[in-house]
Amino acid sequence: MVIDPRFYKEQVEELGIEGIEIDPSSEEEALKILREVEDAIRNLKRIRYNLHMDMRLIRREYLEKMRDPDVRGDVKRRRALMDERDNLLGPYEGVDRIINTLLEQLEEASIFLREYAGLEIASTEEW
Repeated sequence: MVIDPRFYKEQVEELGIEGIEIDPSSEEEALKILREVEDAIRNLKRIRYNLHMDMRLIRREYLEKMRDPDVRGDVKRRRALMDERDNLLGPYEGVDRIINTLLEQLEEASIFLREYAGLEIASTEEW
């Protein structure tokens, strides 16, 4: 059984990522914010993993339906099943894109915070 994609979207919203302020005034504050960002990244990756598992289940279910001998030779029924599958997967893919965008932003913020806190040398210093 797969979970409604709205549930995944609600989980992402409940993380409160939009509320994380990435403007440290000290190294200690940068480390505190970095922990929040890293926690959010971990949680987003867990949500994305579960989302991908549901998407796989949906694809597998429709693959089985298309292997049915009655459907195999019928181009219209195959096309209808593929369209139905794609319509079902659309909202999941939308949530997946949201998660990927948030992960990119959080990973950039993580790099900034690490550099601010002195945990990583900025790439410009290597020149």
